[in-house]
This record gives sequence, C-alpha cells and structure tokens, in this order.
Amino acid sequence: MRDWIAPPIEAREVTAAGVRARVLTAGAGPPLLLLHGLGASSYSWRFAIPEFARDFTVIAPDFPGFGRSDKPWDFDYSISGLHAWLIALMDELGVSRAAMAGNSMGGVVALWAAQDTPERVERMALFGAPAYPENRPRALWPLGWPVVGRALEAMMGEATLRWIAKTTFVDQSKVTEEMIAEYGEPLKTAAGRRAVAEFIRRAIPPDFRERIARYPRMRVPALVLVGESDQMVGPAGAARLARDLPDARFVCLERCGHAPQEDAPERVNAILRKFLTETK
Repeated sequence: MRDWIAPPIEAREVTAAGVRARVLTAGAGPPLLLLHGLGASSYSWRFAIPEFARDFTVIAPDFPGFGRSDKPWDFDYSISGLHAWLIALMDELGVSRAAMAGNSMGGVVALWAAQDTPERVERMALFGAPAYPENRPRALWPLGWPVVGRALEAMMGEATLRWIAKTTFVDQSKVTEEMIAEYGEPLKTAAGRRAVAEFIRRAIPPDFRERIARYPRMRVPALVLVGESDQMVGPAGAARLARDLPDARFVCLERCGHAPQEDAPERVNAILRKFLTETK
C-alpha cells in the first residue's frame, strides 16, 4: 500500500491507554482533532489536514482497530471505549482542550466527549453523525446477528468497500483505487474486520435514552453538517440533532453524501474554517 503522507503532515506512533496508534500531525496553533468514521482512518481527512495546518495544530488519529493503529482483540470497540481512548490520547499529547471535527462514528465520539468531558472540547463539528439509534447503518445491521454476523465479518473486504462507496459518495471520482487500498488494508486481517463488526454490535449504548435526553443541556458550540444525499443519517436526522443541541448551527450540503470532508472537501473546508474561527 503506497503511503500518501507528505509534508507538512508527519506520521507518529503514539501509545495511549496501552494501544499503539498512528497519529498524523501538522501545523501550529490551537489544537484541532479530526476524527474519522467507521471503517475509515485518518486518510479521510487528507483534503483537510494541509488546509487547517496553516492555522491549527492538526491531530488526526487512526482509532484503535482502524487504519494503521493496533487492533487489540480485547479492546472496547464502542463509543464509550473510543471516547476513553481519545481522552487518553489527548493526555499523552499534552492537549488539555481542543476543537473537534468528526465524521460519522468520529462525530459521535466528539459528541460523547462534549457530554462527558466538556472541559476538553472547545467546539465540535459533527459531519453525518448518527446521534440517534435509527441512524445506525442499516446495511451493516446483519453483522450483529448470531452466526450470520460472524460469516459476514469474515467476508468483509474490498468488494464490501466498493459496494458501500456507491451510496456514500455522490462524487464517484473520489472513489479512487488509492482510497479503496487504504480503507481495505485493515480488512485483510481478522482483527481489522472484527473491529468494524464489534462496533456495529455495540453501536447502541445501553444508556442511549438518557444521553439523548441530555442533548438540550449541552453547552459546547456545535456545527451539525450533513450531505443532502446522506443515506444513513440524512438531513432529517441531522436537523433533529441541531434542534436538540442549544448552541448549534445546521448546514445541509447539496450534491454530497455521508463523508462530506471527502465528497465535497472545498465547500466543507470553507464552512469548517468559518465555524472554527468565528468569535463566540
């Protein structure tokens, strides 16, 4: 697999909470954490990192189980587990507080960080974040079924990615062989396939009703952005979240799918920059 990393981006290995992870860093200034979605990696922020490195210290990790990070068999592949690991990573890097932008799964991790550790989150940009149980990716539900789920887990690979990409991206020119190779590499291992499957199996937390009830009491400024053609969260799901959060602004992008930062990077970068730099 060809490594796409080039200056100003630096790839580092950081161990947090006992898990070795690859973390991309670039730039100088206030910290900005970029959090990828399910089955993706820091590669999903390839159009954003050089742009925001001009004014921020950009930090884009591969979560445990994904990308080129370690994939421990006993890791807690849930939002709770990923959130706890993210805070440990911030501690390891000496980052006390940061702005966060997250896509899909990464958006929910940022949302949980703002709920449980609001002192660590300056503001949050949530791109296609599945904040309600009905937003869980229906196409992947069978991974949670007994017997069938284990068989499907073993079959995940590049063919799965190509199938998902047809509905994730409006601009199919973004679905390159390089992208398929990057996202497909972890699925060549049993541990990488298991990380995706285990997240799906744990995607709805036992306290989800209580968490949803807490949304209106959150005080972290939020940008809730969704692609008009997002087939998982959709404009209705994202608009509901923007209504529930007391300090949120809602943006729906035409000709854009579930991974806005990859599908429409120029437009998303401009919107994100305005949100990050505006005065409160």
